[in-house]
Amino acid sequence: MTAFSESFRLEVARIARKENKGELTSLRKTATGQRGEIAALKRDVKELVGQVRSLTRALQKALVATERSPGSKQQAQSPAGDQEPGKRKGRAFVFSHEVLMAKRQAFHMTQKEMAQLLGVSPLSIYKWESGQVTPRQAQLVRVREVLKMGVREARKQIAE
Repeated sequence: MTAFSESFRLEVARIARKENKGELTSLRKTATGQRGEIAALKRDVKELVGQVRSLTRALQKALVATERSPGSKQQAQSPAGDQEPGKRKGRAFVFSHEVLMAKRQAFHMTQKEMAQLLGVSPLSIYKWESGQVTPRQAQLVRVREVLKMGVREARKQIAE
């Protein structure tokens, strides 16, 4: 009798596993798909949080810059159409690592010499030229000055 009951129990368990296998497969597929969607949503949220942070920083910098500029109060009070042509602000300086690299090559300088000219480390020049990092606002002022220089003037400043 025990052999029969054991066989019966094993057969019932096998049939139950067979019945549940189809349902479990579809549930596993669904769960895997949902995990993938959750991971994608987490990546999207992380990216959006980063964008919000960078935009917040940019807005704060812009507000600080407008507060510090001497004519900001006058420009804020007058409408845009009232500005005289001579008082309009030009385009903002946009850093380009290709332009910096081209200028350094035009000067026939090493990265070390360019770093000395700009008052930064050679590693900073390497990272700027490779596009890994962009200079800070204070450094951009000096970069803009150097980009306007001629070869003789740049060599003269390095010699000093």
